[in-house]
Amino acid sequence: MQRLGTSVAGPFLYESACMPAKNQSAIPKDASPLVRRLGRSVLLTSEEVDYLETMQVNQAAVGKGDEFIQDGEPLRVTFLVRQGWVIRYRITPAGRRLIIGVTLPGDFIGLHVNFSHSSIFSAAALTNSSLALIEPVRILEIHRRFPVLASGLDWMSMRHANILAEHKVSLGARTAAQRILHFLLELWIRLEQVGLANDKGFELELTQEQIGDCMGLSTVHVNRSLSRLSKERLLKIEKGVVTFPEVSRSISFADFDERFLMEFATKADGLGSNKRIS
Repeated sequence: MQRLGTSVAGPFLYESACMPAKNQSAIPKDASPLVRRLGRSVLLTSEEVDYLETMQVNQAAVGKGDEFIQDGEPLRVTFLVRQGWVIRYRITPAGRRLIIGVTLPGDFIGLHVNFSHSSIFSAAALTNSSLALIEPVRILEIHRRFPVLASGLDWMSMRHANILAEHKVSLGARTAAQRILHFLLELWIRLEQVGLANDKGFELELTQEQIGDCMGLSTVHVNRSLSRLSKERLLKIEKGVVTFPEVSRSISFADFDERFLMEFATKADGLGSNKRIS
C-alpha cells in the first residue's frame, strides 16, 4: 500500500432504539464501506459491486494528523475513505481552524473533481486512515455504464449538501448543547450505515477541541455543554464510546430529524426499498 507524505426527530428514531433499517442488499461480508452504503437500499448486481471494488485498488495509507490535501492545491484524483476518520477544514487569516466536514468510511472527497481544478479546503487524517485514489475517468465511466450507481453518486452529493445545510441550521438556530448533541447523533447514524456503530452508540475519534472547531465553539463551551448533556442523561461518553441513555429525549432536545441523512433509493416512493429501476 502506498503511503502519502505529510503536508501538514424523525420516525426511524423511535423504533429499534433510534437506528435506521438494517442492510437489505445481498452484498459480500467483506464489502467496502462504499458498497455497504449503496447496497443498503438497492440490490446491486455483481458487475456493479465488482466495478465499485476494483476502482478502489489504488490505495494510500495516511498517518494520524497527516495532511494530504492543501487549500488551493490542484485536485487530480477523487479520494474515497476506506478506513479511519478524515477532516476537511479551512484556516482563517487569523490562524483559526474551522472544520467544515468529517469524512467517514464510504465517503468521497472531491467526487466531482472533473468540475473543480483546485481544492478550496485542506484535508487531514484524524486517525490512521486508508484512502482509495480514484482517477476521474473511473467516475465518468460509472455514468456511462451503470445508471443506478450514477444515481447513487448523485444521492451522495445531495446528502453531503444536506449535512452542510443542517450544520448551518445548528450554527444559526440551536444552542451549544443542541448543536453538539445533534452532531453526535448524526455521526452515530452515518457510522451505523456502514456497519461501524451498533444500536447503543459508537467510538468517538474527535477531541473536545475538534468538536469545537466543527461547531464554532470554544473548548470550554464544549466541555460545559457535554457536562450538561451528561447530567441530563441525554448523552454519555465513557472511554471514548458515545451512547444515548434516553434516545427519545435526546432526539427531541437536539431537534433531530433524520431526513437529511436519507437512504439511497431509486424509486420516488421507495426509501428503504431494495427494488431496482425497471
